Amino acid sequence: MNPVLARLLDQRSEQIATMDAILSQVEGRDMVDAERSLLEAARQRIAELDAQIGPLKEFEELVGDHRATDPGRPTDRPPAQPRRADGGDRAPEYASAGAYVVDYLRARGIMDRGNPDPAAAQRIAQMRAVANQVTTDTPGVLPTPIVGPVVSLIDANRPFISSLGGAKPMGFAGATFTRPKVTQHVTTGPQTAEKTELPSRKLLINPIPFTKSTHGGSLDISRQSIDWTSPSAWDIVIKDLADVYAVDTETVAAGAFATTSTGTPVVVAGDTLADWADALYAAAAQSYSAAKRMPDRIWVSLDVWAALGSLVDVARLVMPPAQTEQPAGEATLASFQGDVIGLPRIVVPTLPAGTCIVGPSNLFECYEEVIGLLSVIEPSILGVEVAYGGYIANGSLEPTAFVKLTPPAGMRTIDPVSLDAEPDPAPAKK
Repeated sequence: MNPVLARLLDQRSEQIATMDAILSQVEGRDMVDAERSLLEAARQRIAELDAQIGPLKEFEELVGDHRATDPGRPTDRPPAQPRRADGGDRAPEYASAGAYVVDYLRARGIMDRGNPDPAAAQRIAQMRAVANQVTTDTPGVLPTPIVGPVVSLIDANRPFISSLGGAKPMGFAGATFTRPKVTQHVTTGPQTAEKTELPSRKLLINPIPFTKSTHGGSLDISRQSIDWTSPSAWDIVIKDLADVYAVDTETVAAGAFATTSTGTPVVVAGDTLADWADALYAAAAQSYSAAKRMPDRIWVSLDVWAALGSLVDVARLVMPPAQTEQPAGEATLASFQGDVIGLPRIVVPTLPAGTCIVGPSNLFECYEEVIGLLSVIEPSILGVEVAYGGYIANGSLEPTAFVKLTPPAGMRTIDPVSLDAEPDPAPAKK
């Protein structure tokens, strides 16, 4: 096959694999703008590749037809077959393997000790003088194949933003915007006597400010990196920019949520399921008192997920189903999905360690406008500058409705691992 056609077909397969990888991350939710943008970019790239692949395939078919009908092409000849020197058509038969070895040595002149064959002696000397050739002697011609897709250790899911129902669209002008909130309601009460005035109080609606912030990243990539790499560096760079943008905006939104949650913290007395249940109910009661809405989520960091999950699993194993109508909850090591005492538990890996917040998900809002992919060609240096970004704004409509739980002192913790951190240098030898 034409090497150019093979390269284009490989790039097309990589685009299809990229689309499959994006769609495999969409589990029971709508695609975010970043994912839709990546799918559209992959579709456009496939269309460009198909425009080049079509003529090359026709050329390959033309060459194949020519070779099939070329009269100057040498005819196929049957392979040569060994024949006996005496003209017989039967293969020799040996009584044993040793008889075959003796016959072979005699034919090579080795068995004639009295009158050694000079040619046989020379062959033996050559065999002894032959040098060993191994792979370490030819590193310059040993290929290094690239097997399978590129491994990228990043989780582009946004569990916190998804738990809010996703980011709301933000297609309006201005660096800031507001959300109206009733800060004083009207009043009603008993009439003190006939023909007397009823209680009266005005309604106050004040704005809650939201501020837009811009997030994104850029990279200048050479044309050679785009054309010569397999898998294509272009596709890998674009997907990585979108994934890192998703992690960045998720981290910002989760950090703002943890900072603005100002309900009075509830201390967990001990590291048992009963202690956690007492604290969760106390936090839920406080949350409802502040917002007059039932809490519908528990947001936890990784270490709290590990502590609560182990308690729930132990309780699930030792508590018979008939003992209680309300199970302690569901947890599994294979997924972050689960609940505690009937309340969905949202694991947000970007939350600070020791974080556990109870509250209503519709009182914290996240707005986003994804710019998506931007690129400009630099012809003088054969380069392409690419950028990916968007705008995001977060805000709490009632900060006191979100109540933090203070974990017990005996709760196990985990040490966070950063992929960007430099390894510790080896200690100097004394």
